[in-house]
Amino acid sequence: MSFKKIISTLLLASITLPNVALAQSVPSPDAEPAVLNIPPPELTPGEKDPGLAISPMKRGQRAPFTGVLLAPASVASVIVEIESTHERMQIEIRKAVEQERAECEKTVQDLNAKTNADNKIHQANIDGKNRTINMLNQQVKKLEEENASRWHPGVWIGIGTVSGIALTVLTAFAISKATQ
Repeated sequence: MSFKKIISTLLLASITLPNVALAQSVPSPDAEPAVLNIPPPELTPGEKDPGLAISPMKRGQRAPFTGVLLAPASVASVIVEIESTHERMQIEIRKAVEQERAECEKTVQDLNAKTNADNKIHQANIDGKNRTINMLNQQVKKLEEENASRWHPGVWIGIGTVSGIALTVLTAFAISKATQ
């Protein structure tokens, strides 16, 4: 099978077979904080939940709401992590594709090597059988030539019959001359 056929088969299979991806659902902005895997803030009685508010803070300043305080570097780190997730996924996908491609190429090379070895073995068997056939054909020709140079048994029978008749006639003639 050629490399193009293997790739075509893999692409066809990836398109036609059902693909299943399991992921966490994206929480809505109105979701409870527990859904976001953030511990719920401890609000004092009568305090209003600020939702997804962001408020820059200075040291010593009182927080305008109850929640999680993140330093600017932490916020930047979270933003970079979120934005780089897609790129990391693409890198992992390329890596997996390259690994699969390398494995497929190795499989193809192994199969080609095995096929070539099998072809050489079969060709050697065919060559050996052809040599045997040629040798036997030469022996048959040699025997035919030897048999062609010999006289046919019918010729020997004919010669014997004619010789016998001639000998009988000569003997009869000699006896008749001797008795006269």
